[in-house]
Amino acid sequence: MATAEAHATHAAGRSGLWSWITTTDHKRIGILYGVSAFVFFLIGGLEALLIRLQLARADNTLVSAEAFNQLFTMHGTTMVFLAIMPMSAAFFNYIVPLQIGARDVAFPRLNAFSYWVFLLGGLFLNASFLVWRPGSTSSSPSSTCGRPACA
Repeated sequence: MATAEAHATHAAGRSGLWSWITTTDHKRIGILYGVSAFVFFLIGGLEALLIRLQLARADNTLVSAEAFNQLFTMHGTTMVFLAIMPMSAAFFNYIVPLQIGARDVAFPRLNAFSYWVFLLGGLFLNASFLVWRPGSTSSSPSSTCGRPACA
C-alpha cells in the first residue's frame, strides 16, 4: 500500500512539458488528443477558407485548379481523420475508464504510442502537402499518357 501511495505521489508531482510527453495517464492522453484534434480542426478550417476564397468570384486565380483539388482533398482528410475521429478518441480516453471505474486503460503505453503515431502521421501528412511537387502523385505514370490504350 505504501508503494502505491508513493507511486501516486511521485506521478502527481511530475509537471512540465516532459511529463506531458512521457505520460501514460489516460486523462492526459485524452487531453493531448483533444488539443491536437482542435489544432488540426483549425488547419482544416484554413484549408476551407482558401477553398471558399477561390470560389468567391468567377475566374479567381488565388490558387490553381490543381492546388484547389489538393486543398479540397486535404480539407476532407484533415477534418475526418485528423479532427473528428481523434476528438472521439479524446472523449473515449478521458471518460470511459472513469465510467467503468478503472484506474487506467489496458496497455497504457500502447495508448500513449497510438497518440504519438497519430500526431506524427498528421504532421507528416500536412508537411507532405506543403512540399508536394507535380509528378509525385500516387497514380501510375501511364494514366496520363493521353492515348486510348492507356485508359
